[in-house]
Amino acid sequence: MKRVLLVWLIFLIAFNAVRAQYQVNNNIQSAWMLLMDLKIDEAKQLLQKELAQHPENYYVYYLDQTCDAYGLLINSDDKEYEAFLDNFEAKRKIMDGKYEDSPYYLFCKSEMDLQVAVFKIIHGSQFSGMKNAYNAYREVYQNLEMYPDFKPGRKLDGFFNVAMSNMPPFVKWAVSFFGVTSDFDYGVKLLDSLYQTQKNIRGINAEAALFIIFTAKINKTPEMVYRFTQTLDTNIRNLYIHQYFRANIAYRTGHNEQALTTLHELDSNNSAYANLIYNYLKGKVLLRKLDEDAAKYINNYLAHLKKPEYYKEMTYNLALTYLIKGNREKYHTLCREVINNGNEINERDREALYDASLDYEPDIELAKARLLLDGGYLNRFKRAIKSYEDEHKTGLPYQLEYNLLMGRFEIKQNHFEQAKSYLEWVLSHGADEDYYFACAAALYLGNIYEKQGLYEKAKSFYKQSSGLYDSDYYEYLGDKADKGVARMKKLLEKSP
Repeated sequence: MKRVLLVWLIFLIAFNAVRAQYQVNNNIQSAWMLLMDLKIDEAKQLLQKELAQHPENYYVYYLDQTCDAYGLLINSDDKEYEAFLDNFEAKRKIMDGKYEDSPYYLFCKSEMDLQVAVFKIIHGSQFSGMKNAYNAYREVYQNLEMYPDFKPGRKLDGFFNVAMSNMPPFVKWAVSFFGVTSDFDYGVKLLDSLYQTQKNIRGINAEAALFIIFTAKINKTPEMVYRFTQTLDTNIRNLYIHQYFRANIAYRTGHNEQALTTLHELDSNNSAYANLIYNYLKGKVLLRKLDEDAAKYINNYLAHLKKPEYYKEMTYNLALTYLIKGNREKYHTLCREVINNGNEINERDREALYDASLDYEPDIELAKARLLLDGGYLNRFKRAIKSYEDEHKTGLPYQLEYNLLMGRFEIKQNHFEQAKSYLEWVLSHGADEDYYFACAAALYLGNIYEKQGLYEKAKSFYKQSSGLYDSDYYEYLGDKADKGVARMKKLLEKSP
């Protein structure tokens, strides 16, 4: 009996020794909290302190790279990107082959590989990046096979299912090339379950909640997490990154005033990273309100932006601030800047490129109306539309945009029959034109008929929208149309 107890004691000591090399202790949890508060430099300093105290806590290297990844994602140049790759190689030399029988070994390795993959793709090394992503994919499922009850391992399982279901067009080839499969709904459930199991782990819970928000952003359905962001525990919701995304989701779902209120609560001097994204969102929120201060925040953002992503988007937003003031010359100058500079990796940048490349000059009142409608300012929208109606242009693009905006307005009022009339006009007059209006009108008609339970008609309009979609248009249109078709097929199969 004593011998059996001794064997078990030796086993437990050995098992805990292995796990001890990846300690999620108080320093680690505090570093996570600092990272989620976008105090990245402070988080990295605390990690160096942890490494001095526990030189073989290899979790430190993973979290240190995660800190760098957040900073790189927010703002970086090529030099910082190259340093990130070098640091990744240096960290892996230290970590590789050490305590491989810990469930944290492949957990950390897979996420580090995925982070490298993301930045390689952003910086133009798409094939090399996809190989890193596939390595991460294999490592995740190898780890889950060995440690099926290791809860943190489900994070990237959930993320891959969400991300692979929403691959941007320029990397969609990878899904079939590598032969991976995905299920969005399954991924969402996994990430929600993971959050529930980690709700009481300080710092880790904030990151788990952030991944749920990422699912909605990746899927272009911010409304699915609007309530979630409003009901998070105070210890999470008051962290800078969660306050920011709470404002971001409110902005994306047409709750512009709520977004503005949340932004007022933020301390934008928290760090340089915090200040940059604050200017980014504050400028866009104020633009939807037609507030003249929007230009100040947009200019602040552009003045400190080092990376090429979001340059086109924010330069076009700056152009809109001049257009709505009637300065057409400055508007066109900035549109040329959008066309000639920045890159097209990001969806927002591709949308800006479409808008800047239009073959007609936008009507000022319609531009105002669209911004106000997007922000949820319905009474101000009506005044802008009235101004357009009093002195409207007769060109077809203006008529198409006017009717599309009116259709959207009536949907917000739940006046579906009136909305159909406007949207059907857009579809019948714009289907053969090289603008996004008809594609959008068909999508909104699909939405209406889906809400009314007329799934066959909804499917027909979603298919029409998908057929009208052009790769130069706003990407979400084709994405939502295709998902609408798939959703209607499922509903029709279930119908008696």
